[in-house]
Amino acid sequence: MRVKVARRYQITIPEEVRVEVGINIGDAVDVRSQDGKVVVEKLGKSWESVMEETRGVWKGHPIFKDMKDSIEIVNWLRQKSKKR
Repeated sequence: MRVKVARRYQITIPEEVRVEVGINIGDAVDVRSQDGKVVVEKLGKSWESVMEETRGVWKGHPIFKDMKDSIEIVNWLRQKSKKR
């Protein structure tokens, strides 16, 4: 799809492409050159940010309340299933 470079070297990502790739306002993208081409790639959430979102979510749970995040819960569940 052809777009034009505007002042300050900005481009607009066409709606069709944004929808297909799932790019929304505020999303992070990586811009790099690759084999003489400009590549714009949507970045997913980092593992750290996903885990940060789970901190404190389990406070009210009777078993998981003392665990800090989902990683700790998953590890605990895995250990429990190994013992069976």
